[in-house]
Amino acid sequence: MAHPRPANTAERAASLVVLMLAVLSLLAIGVGGLMKSAPPGDDFQVFYRAGRLFWSGIDPWLAMMGSPQPFSYPPHALSFLLLYNALSPSTAFVVHSAVNLGSIVAICYCANRWFLGITSWRTLTFAQAAALALIIGNPYTATSVYQGQTTLPVTAALMMSWLCLSQGRRTAAGLLLAVATIKPQLSLLYVLWLIMSAELAVVVIGGVAALVLIVPAFLVLGPWATFHSWWLSLSSYGQVPINMPGSPYVVGLESFLVAHGVDPGAWPIAALGLLLTVAAFRLRQRLDAFMTLQFLLVVTCTCLFVHDYDYVVIIPVWSCALYLVLSQMAWGRLGIFSVLGFLFFMPQRLIRDIDLPVIVHARTLILIAMFVLLVSWRGEQPRRGEAGWLEGQVKKPV
Repeated sequence: MAHPRPANTAERAASLVVLMLAVLSLLAIGVGGLMKSAPPGDDFQVFYRAGRLFWSGIDPWLAMMGSPQPFSYPPHALSFLLLYNALSPSTAFVVHSAVNLGSIVAICYCANRWFLGITSWRTLTFAQAAALALIIGNPYTATSVYQGQTTLPVTAALMMSWLCLSQGRRTAAGLLLAVATIKPQLSLLYVLWLIMSAELAVVVIGGVAALVLIVPAFLVLGPWATFHSWWLSLSSYGQVPINMPGSPYVVGLESFLVAHGVDPGAWPIAALGLLLTVAAFRLRQRLDAFMTLQFLLVVTCTCLFVHDYDYVVIIPVWSCALYLVLSQMAWGRLGIFSVLGFLFFMPQRLIRDIDLPVIVHARTLILIAMFVLLVSWRGEQPRRGEAGWLEGQVKKPV
């Protein structure tokens, strides 16, 4: 890949300013709780309580089932959460926040390897800085940090696993896969892709690592009770109003249709996601590593059960699109991006009380539109003489 042109003094200054603003936004909202009404670490307290119950020999899935905040993470996630229970709740949340911030750094690293191509701060362009700032300072990232969610570590593990696999480091890819499956809905299609690609070593390593992490639950609760309790908790989790399709907090096609009075059920939409994944696999020779993973994650956010804060996993789609329009100085495309970006990133608390589902649930369609545009824009790169977006990456998808 050709090295970026040296940025002039004004551009470097503007680049640093936009990065500083992104960091300040993350700190103000994600750490300081600016414009937030809920207490910090609200979701993290659920994980911490589950670990505390388990320390006492109590089944956390059954104990928290039926409560407004049930615990429904898979059994191997419990071993990660148990580590926090060696600390006080406040200290544990600080540590978890540090993990989230470190995960943002890992996501930025992957984005740089895939499409940004930053080699030096001296050559940092405004397009690169703005795209990086979008990953750091967007509302979904800040909300995940503030709530103490696990989406950021899972996203970082998914992306780092994919990156390691493209470099032939299958052991690392498998171990990171075990972390990514803490949120199974986000990693399901990735696992399916690995199986179709005959990357069984990665799947086996990830599976063995997950089984090792389940050992504590097996020793305390027994194998049958562990999985049975988790399965029962999933039904309870789905009965909480904010977790039901049609809720403004749940995104994807099913939630979009339910909000408009059509209930297709979860399975037909999930089957559509599987079919799209299989179709993409048959066309894999036309996809590079970055777009392959983003396709899987866009389909995940569209066809499987995810909350709005899980949109962290597809932020690189927006970051790459912003980089493209700014580096090309394509004003018309920048206008399109700005409109779609405003609607996608605007604070949802401003529109959740509006009784217009087409507005509240518009992000499902906006994400699809943005990804289609990104595919089109990236497809023009070779004709523009700007190839080399995957320096250090294999062109052929894994």
